[in-house]
Amino acid sequence: MKRKPPALKALLDTFQEIRDPRVARTRAHPLVNVLVMALFGAAAGCDGWDALALFAKERADFFATFLDMPKGTPSADTFRRVFEALDPQAFQEAFRRWIKTFLESLEGQTVVLDGKALCGAMVQAAKTGGGAFHLMHVWAVEQRLLLGQKAVVGAPGEIEAALELIKMLDLKGATVTGDANNCTAAITTAVTEAGGDFVLALKGNRGALHDHVRGLFDDAATTGYRGAKHFTSHDEAHGRIEYRTAHVLPLKELPRSKTQWSGVRTAIEVRRVRLADDLTVERAFYISSHAPDAEHLTRRIRNHWSIENELHHVLDVSFDEDRRRIHHENGAQNFALITRYALSLLKREPSKMSVAMKRRRATMSSSYLLSLFVGGFPEF
Repeated sequence: MKRKPPALKALLDTFQEIRDPRVARTRAHPLVNVLVMALFGAAAGCDGWDALALFAKERADFFATFLDMPKGTPSADTFRRVFEALDPQAFQEAFRRWIKTFLESLEGQTVVLDGKALCGAMVQAAKTGGGAFHLMHVWAVEQRLLLGQKAVVGAPGEIEAALELIKMLDLKGATVTGDANNCTAAITTAVTEAGGDFVLALKGNRGALHDHVRGLFDDAATTGYRGAKHFTSHDEAHGRIEYRTAHVLPLKELPRSKTQWSGVRTAIEVRRVRLADDLTVERAFYISSHAPDAEHLTRRIRNHWSIENELHHVLDVSFDEDRRRIHHENGAQNFALITRYALSLLKREPSKMSVAMKRRRATMSSSYLLSLFVGGFPEF
């Protein structure tokens, strides 16, 4: 009997529950084999079907230690056909079942909503208009885990996707953050009903509420922010210094509007002063369901950028995602999901190496590659 670490066994069991979209006579390789080899390959630097096929062939002896491989390893065409035929929703639900086996409670943690375009995946499906493929993400900051993704028709489709993703999660005690596009009454209602809190960026696209909050802080500035709580922090990196001062005020009432906002308690102003080649000053506003605690809200706002720094930026730089050319809609979405969970595995592995170096090491060492399924997970 093949020995499997608990986290790996849980993954195999979950993948075996996915309905195989292929007709029976074409199933030369079990679906679980194709998916597991793809996940390992993505962690080890594979960026497409040919690379996955070569990786699987070169690591056949390794995979044979925990997979049944009656007909060897899949070809590039097999990887392509499976990923194009696989239902993206079913595939994501399988990953979500897997991460539930080790996902810690989100209570007290930050959950980020944000979208990303796959610039290289020029999907020809009518609903995407032939443009860049766009994915809405929900990211658990402290656990470095993708909790879900959904394909949308560009940034305007993010709200509906965000609402669907929120409904899938247990947000009791968590704080959801979002950019100005996600600062909507519907989002505040969904998060509040799910038992969570929110901190949302507020810009001019929210009209009356933005003008109201800006006016509150304009008035507060004339009195030296008397009565407002504040917190100041700064960073120095790459020859740049940034000072941030957050002021918070209770929102005792909202402007009259047909829009029904839920749970809005606090307004936040953040002034950012950056010293580099030039001096720049930026003023940003936020709303929150939290009490007016300036230090706590500053931390939540900073946490929001985790999705850019630890997910989107790494996908672009270490995974070179924008150069990947997968034109089939399902293929692009499913391969994107594989790469995101591969990144989560790399992030959770406890060594201090960069993601790029971890991927390089994974190409060299089967034992290290297997450790990605052990190092960041409990023995359950």
